[in-house]
Amino acid sequence: MSSGPVAEARAVLPARRGAGTAAFLARWARAAGRDWWWYLTGVVILVLYVTPFAWMILGSLRREVEIFEYTYPLTWRTFVPVEWTLKNFLDVLGLSPEGRAFGLNFGRALAVTAFVSAAVVLSSLVVNTMGAYFFARLDFPRKEALLLVVIATMLIPFEAVMVPLYIVVRALGVQDTVWALVLPWYASPFVIFALVQFFKEIPRELDEAAIIDGASFFGVLRHVIVPNAVPGLVTTALLEFQFIWNLFYWPLIAVGRKELQTIQVAIAQQTTQTQIYWGRIFAGSVLASVPIILLFLLMQRYYVRGVVLSGVKG
Repeated sequence: MSSGPVAEARAVLPARRGAGTAAFLARWARAAGRDWWWYLTGVVILVLYVTPFAWMILGSLRREVEIFEYTYPLTWRTFVPVEWTLKNFLDVLGLSPEGRAFGLNFGRALAVTAFVSAAVVLSSLVVNTMGAYFFARLDFPRKEALLLVVIATMLIPFEAVMVPLYIVVRALGVQDTVWALVLPWYASPFVIFALVQFFKEIPRELDEAAIIDGASFFGVLRHVIVPNAVPGLVTTALLEFQFIWNLFYWPLIAVGRKELQTIQVAIAQQTTQTQIYWGRIFAGSVLASVPIILLFLLMQRYYVRGVVLSGVKG
């Protein structure tokens, strides 16, 4: 019967698995002992990055008076709430009497921010993809000099163009509207520069083959360039979305209506001349961070591939 060898094999396999696990742990221990300072550096960096987030999240779940009550000396109470509460979230979402009395509605601010960010990213991808295709693929006299001019505009600080930009928006009659939050950002030199690097990695032979088959330049862009540059498009879209999501100064000066407040402006307004509502600031910061973190987790596969291909990162 065949049960003899099978039974012997079943008896041997657990022993081999155990020996393999022991060998793996021994190798890991030897590597850890040899490269202990790498592990220590990683732990220190991890603590430096995670501690502010942990304090923000746990601070949003404690009473306002507790937040700075236990900061010194440093103990577990510095981070862990003594009395857990959701009051700060209820306040900023306008679900508590105090939140309604102050007119708080961070849910609406999140919706406005998400809509503006998505609108900017969609329009930016359309316009900047065509611009990057021009610089990366089409022949044009002095194209490199023109690209340098576009890239140079990235070096101009926003504070230098803020007032002229507001004058243009006011002249167009779109100040204090959602268009004031979208129109100034649909063309981005950074996105053009990043997409040019992605497009240059695509073999030109694909363009030539498509043109021989009768494709136009727009057809080459649509059927050859875009499908082969999905990681790059997703990476730039994520970076653009994060940039618009975190904007503060421009939404503050371009829009005055409370109905169009973005989440960053709503958070900043929890600082008044007489009091700073740290619990609401922490709760608002948690609400503002969650969508961005989830988006990066969902798209990290494309983001990592895009960073590897181009070296562009946020």
